[in-house]
Amino acid sequence: MNNGVCHAETSMKFPPREGVMKINSEGWTCRVRIGVAPDEREINPERISALENSIKNYAERKSNTVVNPMVGTSFDSLEDAYDFYNLYSWEVGFGIRYAKCRLNVHRKKCMQEIVCGCAGKPLHENSRSARCGCPALIRLLRSEDKGWYICEHRDQHNHELSKTCGEKLHWQSHRHMDRYTKQLVKQLWENNINLGKVYSIIGSFFGSMDRIPFTKRSLKTLCGKISREQSDNDAAKTLDVFSKMLKADPDFKYTVQVDDDSRIKNLMWTSGKSMDQYICFGDVITFDTTYQTNLYDMPFGLFVAVNNHFQSIILGGVLMRDEKVESFKWVFVEFMWMIGGKDRHPKAILTDQARMEVAIAEVLPNTKTVGASGMCSKRL
Repeated sequence: MNNGVCHAETSMKFPPREGVMKINSEGWTCRVRIGVAPDEREINPERISALENSIKNYAERKSNTVVNPMVGTSFDSLEDAYDFYNLYSWEVGFGIRYAKCRLNVHRKKCMQEIVCGCAGKPLHENSRSARCGCPALIRLLRSEDKGWYICEHRDQHNHELSKTCGEKLHWQSHRHMDRYTKQLVKQLWENNINLGKVYSIIGSFFGSMDRIPFTKRSLKTLCGKISREQSDNDAAKTLDVFSKMLKADPDFKYTVQVDDDSRIKNLMWTSGKSMDQYICFGDVITFDTTYQTNLYDMPFGLFVAVNNHFQSIILGGVLMRDEKVESFKWVFVEFMWMIGGKDRHPKAILTDQARMEVAIAEVLPNTKTVGASGMCSKRL
């Protein structure tokens, strides 16, 4: 001890207390340390997967299940092992979950148990929990090639097994989607396929809707997660696209309205060709919004006119967060500024909403509006 500071060298000089077992004494069991365990081993396309091996050997085994979690089965990662055992549990009729794990001295996971959903004791007394101390499990250890392998498999259950698909869906693990199904759902959702159609397409891969190994609620949760992940990058991607369009068309214009949290509220754009067409055919235009058909449920509006060949021409587009009067005011003011019509307002605008008519009356007082009934609400 020096000035109140205890140094490690000084403390190590004290003799051990009586009754404390030494590491080298008899009866001491030293735990084996494996060193630093990496996250997962490198994927080798030439390596045959555990599922492929199990399917190939199914005819020779003559067992009741196609998936066989035998001792020694190797995996690239814990996720692969979980998916493999989950397929086995679907065939047999039970659910699974992660259980005990072990870390080495470097705080890296070196052992993991995946148990039956009925393993363990109920978390609360007098509850309707399915846990009844079921001993079924697989125990995974790290392999020398940085992967995982099954070192123990217990296949005995102390409860009744689920037989029908409807019963199996009550297990939480069977509402889990594998990576390939998630990738398919992501591709469909990004192409604006609605939730019902996505569920139907997934059902066609499994043979029927009743055989889908997860619920529609799980699919809805996944789609919501995909939308949140995309929303962080889509604004930047949109502005990048606009920058490229500006390079191709020097007269291209766009404007953005943000809210108090700096999030995009309204987004409008037009092109140089649309400005030229407005000069010739901008006396009568129409503006209509779709009903939230895109990924973010934002109304999409188009300014459309008709040329001398009775063909529809697009003058501008806008994405809106809502369809309030204040939003429509901003839309029409910005459209007139971008299109070059500050001093030349259209003579008539065809609309289908009363809120649009109110906004037009305030920001474009010399423009008449024609509603869905075809009646003019304002005269020159």
